[in-house]
Amino acid sequence: MKKIILTAVCGLFAASLNAADNLNFTDAAFAKQLSAATSAPEVKAPEAAKPAKVRAGRYFQVSGNVYLTGTGFLSGTTANYTSITLSGWANFRDSSGQVTSNNSYINVYSSMWITPNQYVMQTVWPNVYTQFYYKGKPVGSASMSGSVSVSGFPSGNYVSLNGSGYLSGSIYVADAE
Repeated sequence: MKKIILTAVCGLFAASLNAADNLNFTDAAFAKQLSAATSAPEVKAPEAAKPAKVRAGRYFQVSGNVYLTGTGFLSGTTANYTSITLSGWANFRDSSGQVTSNNSYINVYSSMWITPNQYVMQTVWPNVYTQFYYKGKPVGSASMSGSVSVSGFPSGNYVSLNGSGYLSGSIYVADAE
């Protein structure tokens, strides 16, 4: 069996040598034969994917005034640490009026020292999320923050505080021109 395989290998080697003898290396046809034997089939590159359509957008600075009011309970006749919930409504908008919030409810929890029969003045720092609309369509919510100064005079066991301030924020609107 080994002899048969060895004979076949030698025969193939001799055949390839004979084929090489038939090639004319000086002939221009040789270059043609060589390029035909070594050239690969043409491969087409796939078409590039179309770029995704980018939606234009921009940030809008929104702001507005807020008025807060609240009432707290004072226990005793000495200075007390009192907690008061201040609440109110506000409308926020950008300078062009295209991005607006409907009535936004503001609710701020504040704690302070209050002495009976003494004027109270306190600054609170609301931080609320508000839903916004661009040309009447909802576009998302934004954080609104700022300061509100509230004041009042205690009466009996209660103190009523009210005041106004300014809140601002920014919101990204994806399909704005």
